[in-house]
Amino acid sequence: MIGQIFAAILSPAIGVLISPFPIVGLILRLLSDRARTNSIFYMIGWIAGNAIVFSLAMFFMGMGTSSSGEPSLVAKIVSLALGILLILLGVKEFMKRPRKGQEPEVPKWFAKMSKIKPFGAAGFGVILSAANPKNLLLSLGAGAAAGALSLSGGEQTFAVVAYTLIASASIIIPTVAFLLAGHRLDKVLGNVREWLVANNAVIMAVLLLMIGLNILSKSF
Repeated sequence: MIGQIFAAILSPAIGVLISPFPIVGLILRLLSDRARTNSIFYMIGWIAGNAIVFSLAMFFMGMGTSSSGEPSLVAKIVSLALGILLILLGVKEFMKRPRKGQEPEVPKWFAKMSKIKPFGAAGFGVILSAANPKNLLLSLGAGAAAGALSLSGGEQTFAVVAYTLIASASIIIPTVAFLLAGHRLDKVLGNVREWLVANNAVIMAVLLLMIGLNILSKSF
């Protein structure tokens, strides 16, 4: 069953893992005042948001799955809808990609990240994981796929922990590294931030299209 759980959650979890803008949000915190405290709160918010969305999707999808493990019609429709939405978002991201010589579009909330306080940082972490449409759909897709497996209580707990750790690794690892190394990482973080902003649209387009097609194939 563990293998089935990983097969269900891995691709959406990796999609969230390498989603560029949440990582950029963390880097903005790490390069600002009160970096240590705010980055910890941001990480906590991010972890909580991913875990909550995944758990809810898994719970409700589990209710729509028979004891034999066969997804109901409703469960198949949900998977179909999530797959289509992810593909449409992927196409939208690809169309938004900056053309040659064009500056990439930067979200307005970037400017606010250097001024927020700890609870504001936690709030941003929750919003970017649980309310951002792309990450929300990925977590919903992973939770729905896990819920369709008719897991026991212990297996559900394992699925939540595994998904959350994988999806949050790109936030947890830089935060822990900064706590250990401090501002010696500033140059590396700055370079990573610039690359992620420049390539965000293409990265997300490829991820959303691939994961959307994967989820869509499971609805038939």
